[in-house]
Amino acid sequence: MKVILIADVKKVGQRGSVLTVADGYALNVLIPQKKAILATPENLKKHERSRAATERRSDASRAEAEALLAALDQRTITIPVKSGPTGTLFKALTARDIVAAIKTELGVELAETALVLPSPIKHTGTHEVPVVAGDKRARLVLEIG
Repeated sequence: MKVILIADVKKVGQRGSVLTVADGYALNVLIPQKKAILATPENLKKHERSRAATERRSDASRAEAEALLAALDQRTITIPVKSGPTGTLFKALTARDIVAAIKTELGVELAETALVLPSPIKHTGTHEVPVVAGDKRARLVLEIG
């Protein structure tokens, strides 16, 4: 029986796959557990339309991420902070603080997870922070002081 998987099924296939399985397995397991639907011509058309729409959204978000990284690459963001006489910050800078500074200075929305910050920044000076979106990377320069 031909079915369209609507959920990942171990040892069978991934979501969105159109495949042929045993009639009993489809009727007694996959369809009742809402892990698959019958591959009727109507369902196949719906599946193809939703797959195409998902692909368009993915392409749009990929282009948006590339534009964002191009805007951030090698840019310098200045973050004024209070520090001690040796340059040690009173409060460590986290990804949340850096994202807020980017939004304030450049007007760009960025997810905290896009910043690759191994540990919070605790000293004044110049720091390079990698920014990742998908498989693209950029470097953001921070002036802490």
